[in-house]
Amino acid sequence: MPKPYKQKLGNENMKEKYVSLKELAERIGMDRSHARRYIKKLGIKTQKRRTPDSGNQLCLTVTDKQAADILSHRESEGFLGSDKAVASESGVFYVIQLVPELDSHRIKLGFAIDMRDRLAQHRTAAPTAVVFKMWPCKRSWEQTTMDALVAKGCRHILNEVYECDDLETLVRVGDALFDLLPDPKNRVELSEKSPLSK
Repeated sequence: MPKPYKQKLGNENMKEKYVSLKELAERIGMDRSHARRYIKKLGIKTQKRRTPDSGNQLCLTVTDKQAADILSHRESEGFLGSDKAVASESGVFYVIQLVPELDSHRIKLGFAIDMRDRLAQHRTAAPTAVVFKMWPCKRSWEQTTMDALVAKGCRHILNEVYECDDLETLVRVGDALFDLLPDPKNRVELSEKSPLSK
Protein backbone atom coordinates (compact mmCIF):
# COMPACT_ATOMS: atom_id res chain seq x y z
CA MET A 1 0.00 0.00 0.00
CA PRO A 2 2.65 2.64 0.90
CA LYS A 3 4.42 2.19 -2.45
CA PRO A 4 1.50 3.31 -4.70
CA TYR A 5 0.79 6.19 -2.28
CA LYS A 6 4.38 7.44 -2.63
CA GLN A 7 4.17 7.04 -6.40
CA LYS A 8 0.96 9.08 -6.50
CA LEU A 9 2.51 11.81 -4.34
CA GLY A 10 5.54 11.93 -6.61
CA ASN A 11 3.33 12.37 -9.70
CA GLU A 12 1.43 15.23 -8.06
CA ASN A 13 4.66 17.06 -7.32
CA MET A 14 5.88 16.49 -10.87
CA LYS A 15 2.58 17.69 -12.36
CA GLU A 16 2.82 21.40 -11.55
CA LYS A 17 5.65 23.48 -13.02
CA TYR A 18 6.16 27.18 -12.38
CA VAL A 19 7.51 30.16 -14.31
CA SER A 20 9.04 33.13 -12.49
CA LEU A 21 7.75 36.63 -13.18
CA LYS A 22 11.25 37.53 -14.43
CA GLU A 23 11.21 34.77 -17.06
CA LEU A 24 7.60 35.47 -18.06
CA ALA A 25 8.30 39.20 -18.43
CA GLU A 26 11.13 38.39 -20.84
CA ARG A 27 8.85 36.07 -22.84
CA ILE A 28 6.09 38.67 -23.21
CA GLY A 29 8.48 41.55 -23.85
CA MET A 30 7.77 43.67 -20.76
CA ASP A 31 9.70 44.85 -17.75
CA ARG A 32 8.73 43.09 -14.50
CA SER A 33 6.55 45.85 -13.04
CA HIS A 34 4.46 46.16 -16.23
CA ALA A 35 4.25 42.37 -16.54
CA ARG A 36 2.97 42.15 -12.96
CA ARG A 37 0.25 44.75 -13.65
CA TYR A 38 -0.64 43.04 -16.94
CA ILE A 39 -1.02 39.65 -15.21
CA LYS A 40 -3.15 41.20 -12.45
CA LYS A 41 -5.36 42.87 -15.08
CA LEU A 42 -5.98 39.43 -16.59
CA GLY A 43 -7.21 38.23 -13.17
CA ILE A 44 -4.30 35.85 -12.62
CA LYS A 45 -2.82 35.67 -9.13
CA THR A 46 0.91 35.22 -8.69
CA GLN A 47 2.36 33.18 -5.85
CA LYS A 48 5.74 33.39 -4.13
CA ARG A 49 7.97 30.38 -4.71
CA ARG A 50 11.65 29.54 -4.89
CA THR A 51 12.88 28.97 -8.45
CA PRO A 52 16.27 28.07 -9.96
CA ASP A 53 16.47 31.33 -11.95
CA SER A 54 15.94 33.37 -8.75
CA GLY A 55 18.91 31.72 -7.04
CA ASN A 56 16.43 29.83 -4.86
CA GLN A 57 15.14 33.13 -3.44
CA LEU A 58 11.40 33.70 -3.07
CA CYS A 59 9.98 35.32 -6.20
CA LEU A 60 6.61 35.79 -7.87
CA THR A 61 5.56 32.89 -10.10
CA VAL A 62 2.68 31.58 -12.19
CA THR A 63 1.99 28.00 -13.23
CA ASP A 64 3.10 26.74 -16.63
CA LYS A 65 -0.54 26.68 -17.75
CA GLN A 66 -1.10 30.28 -16.57
CA ALA A 67 2.08 31.34 -18.40
CA ALA A 68 0.79 29.69 -21.59
CA ASP A 69 -2.56 31.50 -21.19
CA ILE A 70 -0.80 34.85 -20.67
CA LEU A 71 1.41 34.30 -23.75
CA SER A 72 -1.63 33.31 -25.79
CA HIS A 73 -3.52 36.44 -24.67
CA ARG A 74 -0.53 38.66 -25.45
CA GLU A 75 -0.25 37.05 -28.89
CA SER A 76 -3.97 37.57 -29.56
CA GLU A 77 -3.37 41.29 -28.93
CA GLY A 78 -0.78 41.25 -31.74
CA PHE A 79 2.30 41.74 -29.57
CA LEU A 80 4.09 38.41 -30.05
CA GLY A 81 5.21 36.44 -33.08
CA SER A 82 7.02 39.42 -34.60
CA ASP A 83 10.73 39.89 -35.24
CA LYS A 84 10.79 43.33 -33.65
CA ALA A 85 10.87 44.07 -29.94
CA VAL A 86 7.34 44.82 -28.79
CA ALA A 87 7.79 46.34 -25.40
CA SER A 88 10.47 48.63 -24.19
CA GLU A 89 10.72 51.11 -21.38
CA SER A 90 11.93 53.83 -23.79
CA GLY A 91 9.84 55.42 -26.53
CA VAL A 92 7.98 58.69 -27.13
CA PHE A 93 5.07 60.55 -25.60
CA TYR A 94 2.92 61.95 -28.40
CA VAL A 95 0.20 64.51 -29.06
CA ILE A 96 -1.88 63.55 -32.11
CA GLN A 97 -4.54 65.75 -33.70
CA LEU A 98 -7.22 63.24 -34.65
CA VAL A 99 -9.27 65.29 -37.14
CA PRO A 100 -7.29 68.51 -37.70
CA GLU A 101 -9.44 69.66 -40.62
CA LEU A 102 -12.65 69.48 -38.53
CA ASP A 103 -11.49 70.09 -34.96
CA SER A 104 -7.85 70.99 -34.42
CA HIS A 105 -8.37 71.00 -30.63
CA ARG A 106 -9.33 67.29 -30.39
CA ILE A 107 -6.18 65.37 -29.49
CA LYS A 108 -5.03 61.89 -28.51
CA LEU A 109 -2.21 61.59 -25.99
CA GLY A 110 -0.13 58.53 -25.24
CA PHE A 111 3.11 56.54 -25.25
CA ALA A 112 4.51 54.61 -28.21
CA ILE A 113 7.63 52.61 -28.95
CA ASP A 114 7.27 53.11 -32.71
CA MET A 115 5.49 56.34 -33.63
CA ARG A 116 4.95 55.38 -37.28
CA ASP A 117 3.17 52.17 -36.26
CA ARG A 118 1.07 53.98 -33.65
CA LEU A 119 0.04 56.72 -36.12
CA ALA A 120 -0.89 54.05 -38.67
CA GLN A 121 -3.08 52.35 -36.03
CA HIS A 122 -4.86 55.63 -35.26
CA ARG A 123 -5.36 56.34 -38.95
CA THR A 124 -7.53 53.24 -39.33
CA ALA A 125 -10.21 55.17 -37.38
CA ALA A 126 -9.03 58.73 -38.09
CA PRO A 127 -7.43 58.78 -41.58
CA THR A 128 -6.29 62.41 -41.40
CA ALA A 129 -4.67 62.17 -37.95
CA VAL A 130 -1.30 63.96 -37.64
CA VAL A 131 1.42 64.04 -35.00
CA PHE A 132 1.40 67.51 -33.44
CA LYS A 133 4.31 66.97 -31.02
CA MET A 134 6.34 64.18 -29.42
CA TRP A 135 9.07 63.88 -26.78
CA PRO A 136 11.44 61.03 -25.80
CA CYS A 137 9.74 59.32 -22.85
CA LYS A 138 9.72 56.29 -20.56
CA ARG A 139 6.64 54.08 -20.55
CA SER A 140 6.29 54.56 -16.79
CA TRP A 141 6.00 58.37 -17.26
CA GLU A 142 2.92 58.15 -19.50
CA GLN A 143 0.10 58.74 -17.00
CA THR A 144 1.93 61.46 -15.07
CA THR A 145 2.77 63.28 -18.31
CA MET A 146 -0.82 63.06 -19.48
CA ASP A 147 -2.10 64.41 -16.14
CA ALA A 148 0.35 67.33 -16.30
CA LEU A 149 -0.47 68.28 -19.90
CA VAL A 150 -4.27 68.26 -19.53
CA ALA A 151 -4.43 69.91 -16.09
CA LYS A 152 -5.53 73.29 -17.50
CA GLY A 153 -7.72 74.16 -20.47
CA CYS A 154 -8.51 70.54 -21.46
CA ARG A 155 -11.65 68.46 -21.18
CA HIS A 156 -11.72 64.67 -21.24
CA ILE A 157 -13.71 63.05 -24.06
CA LEU A 158 -12.90 59.32 -23.79
CA ASN A 159 -9.87 57.16 -22.97
CA GLU A 160 -6.82 59.30 -23.89
CA VAL A 161 -8.78 61.69 -26.12
CA TYR A 162 -9.14 65.31 -24.99
CA GLU A 163 -10.46 68.63 -26.21
CA CYS A 164 -7.88 71.32 -25.41
CA ASP A 165 -8.29 75.08 -25.82
CA ASP A 166 -4.66 75.97 -26.48
CA LEU A 167 -2.30 73.37 -27.97
CA GLU A 168 0.67 75.77 -27.97
CA THR A 169 0.38 76.13 -24.17
CA LEU A 170 0.04 72.36 -23.82
CA VAL A 171 3.25 71.92 -25.83
CA ARG A 172 5.06 74.54 -23.71
CA VAL A 173 4.07 72.60 -20.57
CA GLY A 174 5.36 69.41 -22.21
CA ASP A 175 8.64 71.06 -23.23
CA ALA A 176 9.18 72.36 -19.68
CA LEU A 177 8.34 68.96 -18.15
CA PHE A 178 10.62 66.96 -20.44
CA ASP A 179 13.45 69.48 -19.96
CA LEU A 180 13.43 68.45 -16.28
CA LEU A 181 13.41 64.71 -16.95
CA PRO A 182 16.53 62.63 -17.70
CA ASP A 183 17.21 60.88 -21.00
CA PRO A 184 14.76 57.94 -20.90
CA LYS A 185 17.41 55.60 -22.30
CA ASN A 186 19.76 56.25 -19.37
CA ARG A 187 19.62 53.77 -16.50
CA VAL A 188 20.57 54.51 -12.91
CA GLU A 189 23.91 52.92 -12.06
CA LEU A 190 23.58 49.75 -9.99
CA SER A 191 25.12 49.87 -6.50
CA GLU A 192 27.66 47.19 -5.57
CA LYS A 193 25.47 46.60 -2.49
CA SER A 194 22.42 45.78 -4.63
CA PRO A 195 21.44 42.08 -4.75
CA LEU A 196 20.95 42.59 -8.51
CA SER A 197 24.68 43.19 -9.00
CA LYS A 198 25.57 39.62 -8.03
